[in-house]
Amino acid sequence: KPGEGTENGGWDNEHGDLIVSVGDVFEGGQGGHRYLVLDVLGQGTFGQVFRCQDLVRGGVQAVKVIKNQAAYFHQARVEIGVLQFLNTRVDPQDEAHIVRLRDFFVHRNHLCLCFELLHLNLYELVRQNRFRGFSLSLVRVFIAQVLQALCRLREARIIHCDLKPENVLLKNARSGAVKVIDFGSACFDDRTVYSYIQSRFYRSPEVVLGAPYTLAIDVWSLGCMAAELFLGLPLFPAASEHDLLSRITSCLGPLPDALLSKARNAHKFFSLHESPLGARVWTLRSREAFEALSGAPAPAGKAYFAQQALADIVAAAPH
Repeated sequence: KPGEGTENGGWDNEHGDLIVSVGDVFEGGQGGHRYLVLDVLGQGTFGQVFRCQDLVRGGVQAVKVIKNQAAYFHQARVEIGVLQFLNTRVDPQDEAHIVRLRDFFVHRNHLCLCFELLHLNLYELVRQNRFRGFSLSLVRVFIAQVLQALCRLREARIIHCDLKPENVLLKNARSGAVKVIDFGSACFDDRTVYSYIQSRFYRSPEVVLGAPYTLAIDVWSLGCMAAELFLGLPLFPAASEHDLLSRITSCLGPLPDALLSKARNAHKFFSLHESPLGARVWTLRSREAFEALSGAPAPAGKAYFAQQALADIVAAAPH
């Protein structure tokens, strides 16, 4: 994006973003590929995404230009490695609804990833529908495709770690075909070293509580996403992790002892006592008790639904 060049020899702004204008050309890649910038598709903490004309092979692609910072460079390298493995070894026929990585290169000290050009993400689609939610039949169309992607990830023993409506994109404006994108947080299931993963609305209890996690955390995110596509609003719009656990337990009931007993953060959020019959009972601490114990604020988000239990929320949906 245009701005004042203060870093990287004047090529970058103060935030580490490459300063880019329409008509610029990204050069590099395997075979000396060149990409003409047509317009900007979006930007985020990682950097920027541009719609580009491939001047060598033809066609239009999406080029993700990573910020010139070590942490984002490393995350992008992870995404490249995971997608190369998925695209060539796991899904070579492009059948599993996983985005295709076309190329990658370094341009002016910025790692650039070239992807197939896709359309709107599912959050944008919900917003275009004025947050009213979609029919169950359409939700099934979307969710079945993401499930196919998750099945292929399971075969590869890869956890996506950031599944959400923004990371599922329509292939084009004419069909309901979708693809899963953004594998920058992905990991193999035997290398689950990161504890701060998943966007909060879609974060699983295992991750919040610091328990061992598996590919099942992606299925949790998918369930949250399915509910949101049907309801038009996020099921757990939490403003803090305590708020998230409060919403989850109100909606779905108490968390199992088998999970809480092996979670390193369980006592941070829950108190443990014995019932008169000798059973272990975990009780979510009040917001005030949690704040006093942790020394951290635990704001509560908006209440989007009058009901609390999942069955009641779904039954009250207007369609």
